[in-house]
Order: sequence, then C-alpha cells, then structure tokens
Amino acid sequence: MIKIGIDYYPEHWPPALWEEDAARMERLGVHVVRVAEFAWSRLEPEEGRFDFSWLDEAIAVLSRHGMKVILGTPTNCGPMWLYHDHPETLQRGRSGQPSLTGIRGHRCMQSPTFRRYAGRIVEEMARRYAGRPEIFAWQIDNELDSNHCTCPACTAGFRDYLREKYGTLEALNEAWGTVVWSGEYSAWEQISIQTEEGCLADWYNPARMLDYERYAAACTADYVRFQAELIRRYDPAAVITTNSCFPAHMPDFHQEFAPLDVASYDNYPPVRLPENPEALYSNAFALDFVRSFKQQNFWIMEQLGGPMGGWSPITPAMEPGMLEGYALQAVAHGADLISFFRWRTACTGAEMFCHGLLDHDNRPNRRLEELERLCRRLEGLPELNRTTLHSQVALLYSSEQEFALKNQRQSEGFAYWTQLRLFHNACMSLGVNVDVLPETAPLEGYRVALVPTHFITDPQVVANLETFAQAGGTVVITNRSGVKDKHGNCVLGQPLPTLLRKLCGCTVAEYDAIGPATQQITTSQGSSYRVTSWCDLLTPETAEVWARYTGRFYAGTPAITRNRFGKGWAYYVGTVGEKALYRALLLEILPRQGIPAMDMLPVGVEVTERTGPGGSYRFIFNNTLHGQSFPMNGQTVTLGAMEVLIQTGDGQWR
Repeated sequence: MIKIGIDYYPEHWPPALWEEDAARMERLGVHVVRVAEFAWSRLEPEEGRFDFSWLDEAIAVLSRHGMKVILGTPTNCGPMWLYHDHPETLQRGRSGQPSLTGIRGHRCMQSPTFRRYAGRIVEEMARRYAGRPEIFAWQIDNELDSNHCTCPACTAGFRDYLREKYGTLEALNEAWGTVVWSGEYSAWEQISIQTEEGCLADWYNPARMLDYERYAAACTADYVRFQAELIRRYDPAAVITTNSCFPAHMPDFHQEFAPLDVASYDNYPPVRLPENPEALYSNAFALDFVRSFKQQNFWIMEQLGGPMGGWSPITPAMEPGMLEGYALQAVAHGADLISFFRWRTACTGAEMFCHGLLDHDNRPNRRLEELERLCRRLEGLPELNRTTLHSQVALLYSSEQEFALKNQRQSEGFAYWTQLRLFHNACMSLGVNVDVLPETAPLEGYRVALVPTHFITDPQVVANLETFAQAGGTVVITNRSGVKDKHGNCVLGQPLPTLLRKLCGCTVAEYDAIGPATQQITTSQGSSYRVTSWCDLLTPETAEVWARYTGRFYAGTPAITRNRFGKGWAYYVGTVGEKALYRALLLEILPRQGIPAMDMLPVGVEVTERTGPGGSYRFIFNNTLHGQSFPMNGQTVTLGAMEVLIQTGDGQWR
C-alpha cells in the first residue's frame, strides 16, 4: 500500500516525549519515520567518540509502535569541531572565500578531509544498523545541490577533469575559444574556477562555465556514489535514496540518482495560490520530473505539513483540504511514500516557524485531522502501490540546457524551466499523462515528443527525433534550438535551427529578443494569442505556416510552422506564448496521434491515471481555492476547493 511517513528529530526533544509522539503517530497510521539526517554532532560529539545510544532508544520506541525507520546519513551538517580543526572542509564561494559556519550544507563534498570524516560516520552507522529489521531505507545527506565550490581541492579536481576530457591545452583552448579577450592558457595551473562574487556568469567564458557546471554536477553524483557504496559494503540489500529539491545550483539528477534505488523529492507546493491566471503554480511538473530520475515510482521525503517560514516570512495558513489534496496529487503522479515535514514544529533554530503537523502548543489541530483522513483513505486502496503512470507524451529535459541557459541568458524573462512547464501544463489541462525524460532517452512507445529549447545541440538526439518522426511520431521543437555545439559555442555557417533544419522544414531569418514586451500571433484557424520573451522570424522551406506575428516590422512573418516528416510531423514554435497557445497546439496534435484529450476540464483541474497489476485509478484534483463542476463520461463531477476524487477501474468513487 502507499506508505505514510513522518520526519522526526528525536535529538531536538526530551526523551520523555518520544513515547507520546510514537503513540500518536501509530494511532494516525504512520508506517515509517525519517531520523538523524542532521544529527552528526550528537552521533559524534567529539572527534572519534561516537554515541548511538540515544538513536538506538529512539528507533526502539518507534519500533515498539509498529513503525520502521528511514535512516539519514548526517553529512549535510558537519559538527563545529570538524570545521574548527579542519577549515579545509568548508565549501568556498565564487570568490574563493570559505563559507561561514552556523547554517547548513557548508561542507565541500570533494574535500579529501571531509570525505574521510564523512566516510567514517557513514561507515559507523552502516556497521551498526546493517540488516536491522527496523531500518526501512537509508537517505544520503540532504537536498544535495551541484557542488559549486572553489576550494583548492575542487580547483585541482576541475583541472584533472579537463585534462582527462581534452588531453592537451591546445585542444582545450580550441574547444573553449579562449583566443577571445586573450584568454588562452599556457599551463593547467592558470585555469581557475573562481569568479567575482555578484558578477553575472554572462561575463565569463561560457564554454568554461559549461564545463564547470558539468564538473560540479559530476562531483555531486560521485559524492552520492561514495556514500551508497559505503552503506552497501555492510548492507548489500539496503534500499538507498536521497531527497532532492530544485536549488539555485541544479545538479544532474539523472546522474545523481543512477546508483540509488529510488528517487525522492521534498515537496512544498504553494500555500498562497497566485491570482494571475497565467501563473504556473502547480507542482505537477515537479512530480513528473522526479519520476523521470529513475523512470519509476518515487518517494516524497518531505511533504508540506504546515505554513512555511524560517527561510522567508511566515506564509498564510494552509487552506482546508490542502494537506490531503497536495499529498494525493503526489500519489497521482507516482509517489508510493509520502513523508510529512515535520511532526513537531521546532522551538529553537532557524526553522522554528517552518510549521510541522503539531504547532508549538502541542494540541490536536485540523492538519492532523486531515492527515488521519488521508491515512484512512489510502488504507482503503491497498493495491494502489502496484500501479504507475503510463504515458504516450514525452517531455524532453537536459541538464545541459539548464546549465548553458543559466550561464548565458537569452533575453529578460526567458527561462528554459518556464517552457518546460508551459508544455507540461497544457498536457495536464487536457488530462494527459506525460513523462519527463532525459533528452537521450529512447522514444519507443511514445507518440509525441515535446522538446523545448534544444540549445546545446546533440547530433544523436537530433537523429533520434528524426527517426521518431519518420516512423509516425510528432515532434515539437521550440525557439533557441540548434544554437550551440557540445562545447557551448555557436554553430558557424548554418542558419538556425542548424541540425534541426531538415526535421523542422524551416530556418530562422532573424530573431527579436523582446524580453518582457509582448507580441501577438494569429493561427491559420484565426485564433490569436499573446507571446513574449522571444520571437523567431521563420522562413518555411518544406513546412507550412501554423501561426504568424501580427505586429512590429515583421507583421505577417511566420511564428510557428508544421512540417510533414516521413509518416510523422515536426512543429517549430518560434516564440513563448500564454498557456492557451500550448493547449491549442496540443488539441491539434493529440487527436491526430490517437491520444484522448479532455478539453472540458476547467482551469486548475488535473486528471491523472495510474494503472498496473493493482488496478486502474483516475485521480481528479481541483488545484484551486474554489469549487468546480464539469461533465465527464456522461456524469457531472463536482469538486470542492483542493479536493481530490479517485475513480477506480470499476467506476467506483473512493
């Protein structure tokens, strides 16, 4: 069955409370409890002196009440004695200055000294708890970002990475185009990864910055593998994960999760829903994205349990139905475990106003009532975990594009993430399951491939898309595709979209980086839509025109084209539109590919389906703060604010 978890910090509370807390969790129906991911200073209060007695007792208390434990390795927050005695373990920022202690995550994942101490605490834990029936799984560290560190160890590691990749300085200089601004290197030691604090990345060599992002992501993936191998040395059967978030320095998630058993995510949907109808606020994209990390069902390691605060001013209270609705939204997109953050709201520290399930007053509240209702509801669907999502639409993502577009911005407001979410939102608005895949993933079994901004151009990806379209699939390419080669340099002597020109059947005659300004386009069917950020002025070759611009000096110029390619089609979307544009585009594409679309869904209603040996389950989620009513399959569906209805394959509502 779908498991309910709780994030708990026994080291924060007097042991007298542990029994009370465990008993209350048991009555709710909690299955697993995550502990210890920030507890290094309590597990090793002095160098080499370990104390697991308190953790043993906390695990024993939870076990007596029928719950298993997800055991976190505490390496995100090293103890103060480590940083004091070994300052080389501190992460260094862009300028090379060490991070200040007192917050969290300020360790360098690549520091040999830190690896030695982190490896020792992980090994001590693995040796002690390996094979114990109370241990459900392991979580490595906490919310890992890409290892953006400029310490001597990371600088040396970056140089080694480049030596292995390029072999010679001549090859590196050629690949990076260092002749610009007299940036040519004559010795490996001249290569630095430090940049001025507060200086935009755009000022630095983009090829160097792209390789640094690749290296930083590889460091994070290596750090995960390092810990996973230590745990498996003592417990080969251990189930291991780490909890992801979407930080400022995005890692390569597919690389990071490769050595792990299951993907996990910290799910904090918005408490305050935006009033702007064009806002992309649903967490559905994030959930489908996380499912792509292993291309299988996933876990939520931290689920919104109360108003947020601590990192920001305190948010409004959670609306009625929000706790249950957001949890079931995650289940609808493939979550098989939902662990709520946190049991008790902290009374000390920076997160004391990041509310958990229990407020400081320690009294029952409506959030706990909702959690109990959720537990009872999921208990009535015991086979749900034996299902998953099956999709015919693939949305292709690449960390390469994320890195390159972050380091060299294309126009004000232009964002890779936004275009991904616009396409995903359109699928959700039509009740269509969608998989977010790595760009290099095989496309067998899919009918539609959505490819926003293939900026760093991979010839193999292009070949895969051509084969897919040739066989009858539909491909959608967007603006700023085909711009750069694998090194992050612009392609010379070919009109955009360069390698994608044949597939798309058009070229870009000129572009207008309009930023926050707006333009209008009109489709061949006569519908008009507002567009922004970017305008490619297209010249059709074998393609036909689907939409044209209506303003500026390029009024009448094609903005979107459609090209017959083999048995399939390729669309080129040269601009960034409002949400309705993508919905209209998919309403043409999906029926042609035999994919049913629910065009009667009101704005904010999401329909997702899980199927498998455990049956068929359709989730209908009203992701708004007002009631909704609409026809579906000959009946009227009525939903309250944030309400989720579940329809089983036999037509029953649960």
